[in-house]
Amino acid sequence: AIERPSRAVDGRYYTMTARDISERLGGMGEIFRRAGDKITTIGIGDGGNELGMGKVRESVVSNIPHGAIIAADVSADLLVSCGVSNWGGQAIAAGLAALQTCSVHDRYRRKGIGKHSPRLVADFILSPEKDRELHEWLRGAGFRDGCTGRTDLTVDGLDYNEVHSKILQDLSHVVNED
Repeated sequence: AIERPSRAVDGRYYTMTARDISERLGGMGEIFRRAGDKITTIGIGDGGNELGMGKVRESVVSNIPHGAIIAADVSADLLVSCGVSNWGGQAIAAGLAALQTCSVHDRYRRKGIGKHSPRLVADFILSPEKDRELHEWLRGAGFRDGCTGRTDLTVDGLDYNEVHSKILQDLSHVVNED
């Protein structure tokens, strides 16, 4: 799960600013709980209220504004805690893109999944241009920034052009080795 709010200890769902959004969310956390030892769960979050962040609940309570209210109560087997959830998801995708083209790991890949045709990096991560196009579309459709509540071209309150697109460019350079 990425950026998906988790149930808090009181059974409610909250934004990072402790706004109750329970009426809009279902029990996605139930999937994590039912996975048990059969399915590996991964949580990607940036504020402490997301699915999987229950793994570090006490740290959220102690260090995040409104932590005692919003802290996730649902853990994950693997947790990616990052400055912006989008970046965590993109970093995982970039890592998978790099791994699938890595000659060192080719024998493990062949042993695990058999012979395959390498995929294009674009199959894993959006180019900064495509990502901007997506964010422009979301903005035009009325989607709001999760931190500001506005339809500005921002990601978690950070200016898209000044911050977010630069992170994507850096990831793209790492994967494309340019």
